[in-house]
Amino acid sequence: MRKTIILLAVVASLFPSLTVAAPPGGLRKYLQPANITTLDWLLLKAEVSSFARDIRWDEYALVDSVSLYAINQRGLVGMTFLVNKDRFIAVPDAIAKKVFADVVLQACKILKHSIPEVEGAINVYANFVVVRGDVVATFKQGQVSLESR
Repeated sequence: MRKTIILLAVVASLFPSLTVAAPPGGLRKYLQPANITTLDWLLLKAEVSSFARDIRWDEYALVDSVSLYAINQRGLVGMTFLVNKDRFIAVPDAIAKKVFADVVLQACKILKHSIPEVEGAINVYANFVVVRGDVVATFKQGQVSLESR
């Protein structure tokens, strides 16, 4: 341990440009602590570590990606899934509803390791949107509701 400290001191003296300088004045405000909830933190962490990579959500390629957020007023985990509009239009309503319910359950299986309360899609609200932001379906209390096409 003592040798490591001495080695670090020697390296720092040889390369003074590697030492950490004070941040520029404009960025100091971003170094202040932020008040976020534990749920916000867990969802952000899950989105970065588990949902940022390409995931094949379904066999019809209806769902492209998901964003997670906390609905603090209602105590729910929110999920917004991006839907491929052309593929959505091409499938029957029954298939779209089944796919949407299944992808919510898939996301919950990933999240349950850090937020066990979402297992089985409990405490979850999800919506499914196409690129321009139009909501095509919602998931509430275990049920998928399609908007009119």
